[in-house]
This record gives sequence, C-alpha cells and structure tokens, in this order.
Amino acid sequence: MMENGIARENIIHLAYDDVADNYRNPFKGQLFNKPTAAGTPGVNVYDSTEIDYSGKDVNKQNFFNVLLGDDSNGPALKSDENSKVFVYFVDHGGAGLICTP
Repeated sequence: MMENGIARENIIHLAYDDVADNYRNPFKGQLFNKPTAAGTPGVNVYDSTEIDYSGKDVNKQNFFNVLLGDDSNGPALKSDENSKVFVYFVDHGGAGLICTP
C-alpha cells in the first residue's frame, strides 16, 4: 500500500505474525513471495516493523476497537462520515465465517 502512495500513518496493520519465526521456516525471520515462471527469484516481503497488532493482540475486540476508533489498546481509525476506509481481511476459515485467533 505504501508503494502505491498510502502514507504509513494511514495504515493500521493487524497480523498474527506466526510464520516468519516458525520452526518450520528454513529462512528464519523472512518470508518470500513466489518466484515467477520466468525464473525471477522470490523477494523477502517480511517487515515486522510495520505491524501494529500481532500475536494475541490480533483478536475480535481489537479489530472492533480499530474500526470504532477506540485507541485504548493501540492505533485506531480516526475517520468520520466523509472518510474512505479500505479493510483488507484475509483468513483461512470456512464459508460464512470471519475468524480471528
């Protein structure tokens, strides 16, 4: 998002963040995107400094707090009726479910 002109102060990033340092990851502290069919190698896309909420702090209550502007546990939206807000939510749950750890 920042590469597309969105300022960091306008991004609130929640990520459970359990892959980069997982014992199964052969590249500790790194995450690589997929190499291309043309042979372009994957790029390390991991940057823990850009995560506002991680681990146990990624939960339903903090997600609601962010959306509702409650910054008691960390950054939250400071939007109003004229704001344009984009929420990108990715989960590996099932059909009809929105899940947080």
